[in-house]
Amino acid sequence: MTIATANPESVLHKSQTVLYNHVCTTLSELDMEVVMNVPPGGNWMNLPEATIAKSARLTQIMKSGGRTTYYGRLKSGMPSYTINTYFNRPGNGTFIHPSQNRLISMREAARLQSFPDCHRFKGSLSSRYKQIGNAVPPLLARAIGEKIPKGLCIDLFCGAGGLSKGLEQAGHNTILSSDSNPNMCETFQFNNPRTRVIQSDFNNQEEVDNLLENIESELHGRTLQLLAGGPPCQGFSTAGKWNPDDARNSLLFKTIELVREIEPEYVLLENVPGIRSIQKGKLLESFLGLLEAEGYNTQTFLLKAEEFGVPQRRRRVFIVASRFDTPISTPDVRLSPIVRGKTRYDAHIENKGLPAPVTVSEAISDLPVISSGEGHDVIKYDPEWTIFDYQRLMRGMISFKEFFSKRTK
Repeated sequence: MTIATANPESVLHKSQTVLYNHVCTTLSELDMEVVMNVPPGGNWMNLPEATIAKSARLTQIMKSGGRTTYYGRLKSGMPSYTINTYFNRPGNGTFIHPSQNRLISMREAARLQSFPDCHRFKGSLSSRYKQIGNAVPPLLARAIGEKIPKGLCIDLFCGAGGLSKGLEQAGHNTILSSDSNPNMCETFQFNNPRTRVIQSDFNNQEEVDNLLENIESELHGRTLQLLAGGPPCQGFSTAGKWNPDDARNSLLFKTIELVREIEPEYVLLENVPGIRSIQKGKLLESFLGLLEAEGYNTQTFLLKAEEFGVPQRRRRVFIVASRFDTPISTPDVRLSPIVRGKTRYDAHIENKGLPAPVTVSEAISDLPVISSGEGHDVIKYDPEWTIFDYQRLMRGMISFKEFFSKRTK
């Protein structure tokens, strides 16, 4: 299925006075009680016994212990914790606004993922949370993309387009993308009207064959420089037990078939850190072995998002495969990392002689105040609201180079 490439709404992207997707979810009465009792930087441990007693889940967490990120409130002066697909639920992470009694909005989550404000999320509301939470932060993708020689690129499992956004910022040219989810395809196409988008289920061989035909047509005899993608990572996530029967796991190995057919110069795949420990590392070793059997030299990088300008403590693994003997260099670390302590209160900025990472306040403090369950998909934005350079970067008011040049002074 091919998604149409024209969308008249794309002209809105040019406006400096429009803000998209600044909408937050409605909280239940109990969830609001929880939110009102958690201080900045706090979590479920700060809740009074009377509140905990009202919830079976909170009672269980209190008895057995739970992740310190659960029911957490963001701290203005630090990068956020990982933004996942459940940032519309207070009990699945640290998603409470640092100063307002509500959860972060979609736009605030997108800012924490380093999506520029012109990037608009389409489709159902439930899908938009997944699009944002599952995305590769563009600034993280840019960091690795800068080390790979530029050329034509294809993005598999493209989602909302975070990986492609970063690669294009690094100078790559994404000519075709694919995803099985129609909402993801709609968002990608809206933000990339010149890219051919193919909705394709990689577990359906007929659709894979159709995708390959479209790729051949789009390349038209040209060499593909980079085949990139972020195969669904839920099967490898540390958030739950690994299920070897999870069909999503097979999609990682499905990429080998496409690599064999397309023969790109480089392959770039993103996944969660948990992929390194599955079967004591044998799963990743097996996958790298298959790439090497196809004539590629492989490298893996574990990157910390906050070191590259993303206002978020996100860790991701990038697999790079190249047909050339010379390995790519490690992405340039630009900002200091966050060191995790024994408790969430012990986390601190590591002194490496680099500027501090971007904080939550720098990322979202300019966005309009809204109440729980409120906000608008399209509202006016006054450029005078910008306070920090990261906000100016997200609004397109300064360049990437300007942002880091000013931060290192």
